[in-house]
Amino acid sequence: MARGSALFTAAKPIETAQATPHDGLLDRLQRHLLRLPTAPVAAHTQAAFEALQRELGPTPGALIFDSGCGTGESTRNLAERHPEAWVVGVDKSADRLGRHRSALPANARLLRAELGDFWRCAVAAGWRLKAHYLPYPNPWPKARHYKRRWPAHPAFPWLLGLGGDLEVRSNWRLYLEEWQVVLASLEIPSTLAPLPADSAPPLSPFEAKYLASGHACYALRAALGAGGVPAPSWSAYQARCEAPEVFSRPVLAAILAALPAAHPQREPLAEALAAAPLRKPAGHRGGEASDFLSCDLGPGGREVLMQALEQALEQGGEGGDDPALTLALRALRSR
Repeated sequence: MARGSALFTAAKPIETAQATPHDGLLDRLQRHLLRLPTAPVAAHTQAAFEALQRELGPTPGALIFDSGCGTGESTRNLAERHPEAWVVGVDKSADRLGRHRSALPANARLLRAELGDFWRCAVAAGWRLKAHYLPYPNPWPKARHYKRRWPAHPAFPWLLGLGGDLEVRSNWRLYLEEWQVVLASLEIPSTLAPLPADSAPPLSPFEAKYLASGHACYALRAALGAGGVPAPSWSAYQARCEAPEVFSRPVLAAILAALPAAHPQREPLAEALAAAPLRKPAGHRGGEASDFLSCDLGPGGREVLMQALEQALEQGGEGGDDPALTLALRALRSR
């Protein structure tokens, strides 16, 4: 479909009250780096990834992801441009994928999957990309929805972990500027430039529609290298460790050990101790005893625990003070 084709209904311009990159971006990034998602991967995504892995093998060689591929037109175009690589188009919508009509090149595959989960599976399998394309759109232009955009999304660390040459396209420049802000905070340089009006044919139907509607379209490019999920920053780690709902592993263990078997707070404490700790910054050399974990004590839970620890210390009598319990009580009081 050519630019300016009468088959397109004109696209509306982006409408937003947001004038600059959202000031919550870097906080969200560090929160996600500190605690990577641990929820189970969606079953259909796990099945789709495993089927692809069986077909391509454990180390598929040159690999390109077309994330949010829609109808798969961009996947076909990328596969034709990169005959040396496997090009995998991924979209969560079975309806959009079902609209693909033209035959795919032999090196292209289309999959229905949740993108964040799919990236997570690929990182866990040790896959690294030659290139990664996100060809429109994700924007959520209302400022209050910024957490739904990829730079502030919980899945963003997995995208970084895949490595490769990243290219994100959009008709909303501010959205790509947010990518630049987040990448720059990780010392990853990027470029942002308009797509020339006489450039190669549109990569996707969205791009064709936007260009036909007179919109400026832009491309952000960055080299993510060999990949790997970045470590959180030291300042973010320290701030998070000082949060009211975060405790060290020894403190949580001491509290749990002091509680009676039927105490209602035992279950959340045990769950917190079994969960993954906050991810540590690069260069942190502490072992398990230096772990910090999130624990939601619920309304009034802190006061209940302090009372239980005070009783345990009193029962210890003179000379029976437990240093671990004293430390745990101090930690509860200080938050």
